[in-house]
Amino acid sequence: MKVFDDILAEIRRKPRIPAPSQAVTRIMAMTRDPDCDIARVAEAIQRDAAITSRLLREANCAMFAAAKKTSSVRDACMRLGLARIRAVVMNQHVVGGMRDACPPGFHPNRYWQGALATSVAAGDLGRRLLPSQADDAITAGLLCDIGVSLMAFAIPPTYAKVLSEYAKSQTASIDDIERRVLGVSHAEIGAAILTDWQLEEHLIVAVGRHHNLPDAPCPDDGTARFARIVAAAAVCSRLALAGSDMEHVECLFRQLDGLTPNPDALVGDVLDQLVSHIKETADSLAVELGETNELAANLADAVRGIPDCSAAMSTRPMDSPVMRQ
Repeated sequence: MKVFDDILAEIRRKPRIPAPSQAVTRIMAMTRDPDCDIARVAEAIQRDAAITSRLLREANCAMFAAAKKTSSVRDACMRLGLARIRAVVMNQHVVGGMRDACPPGFHPNRYWQGALATSVAAGDLGRRLLPSQADDAITAGLLCDIGVSLMAFAIPPTYAKVLSEYAKSQTASIDDIERRVLGVSHAEIGAAILTDWQLEEHLIVAVGRHHNLPDAPCPDDGTARFARIVAAAAVCSRLALAGSDMEHVECLFRQLDGLTPNPDALVGDVLDQLVSHIKETADSLAVELGETNELAANLADAVRGIPDCSAAMSTRPMDSPVMRQ
């Protein structure tokens, strides 16, 4: 616990990604109430130029726009609904903070490819498996690796060892390396900081568990289901960046166990569309991705391996050991 507490103290002393502003905190608090006054929400949004710009851009995109574009924040709020407003507001804060906080040792494009892959996959899975919380899944996915940035800047000499070993490895998870070198993972640190930010429990739990391995079919519990969806998205990101590995594909299927009766079709569909959805999201958030051909090739390999993985898993007991992500 001392190492954990010491790292948290350093992050709180010199946060690279600041806590949400008063405007963000107020909007998030207001929109927790499904009966909140949308006019008051719009008024609070208008006080922040960056949030206003992001919200209007979202409301006028092809998915939400009516025949006529709008410049009214209130109209934009009506089009998007509370869940999407919350996602836009928090994602604007996170992307704004992370844009200048790419960890040393990470190529910026690669960093954003991983973050957006998790976020987009979480949203795609959420829309199919837990539609009421799909927008929250997008936010949770974006927040999953916030602990990496926080530790890289708070404890640079120590965390440099983690990044150096991770850069040399083709298979090891950064989570495993962190636990071995530091005794604490970015998932745990991220969850603690999000608790400081007073985010909702299901978001905090999902970030804290996104590298956890499932040991049983998902229980019929909302928070657990949400966390498993986000963890599955983290595996999708791993497949996109590191390439197809049967153990990782197997882990993805285990994360989805009990969530869907047809995981083969779901996984294939999500992975097949992931790169195009990442590009769309990057354009919306004004994030530079760089070349994505490698992502597309890796995911295509993963999709081709789904039938073999599914057949192999059907002959194994569900408690068989699997490699960490």
